[in-house]
Amino acid sequence: MSARTRCRACGNPKPTRTYLCPPCWRQLPDEARRLLSHTRDRARAMARLRELHHHIDSGQPLAELEITP
Repeated sequence: MSARTRCRACGNPKPTRTYLCPPCWRQLPDEARRLLSHTRDRARAMARLRELHHHIDSGQPLAELEITP
């Protein structure tokens, strides 16, 4: 059985190694999903993840997330 953590956006279980649960991930704009999926440059990937967390923590709708390229 794989370990599961909670989705930061909705609190539902999510697979480990993913930022959000699948329903919340699908709410993100295509461009935000694309940029969050690029993890080759670790420093930029962490900055994008911080943007996602800030957006969620400030209560903004997932569909309005804009990630800096």
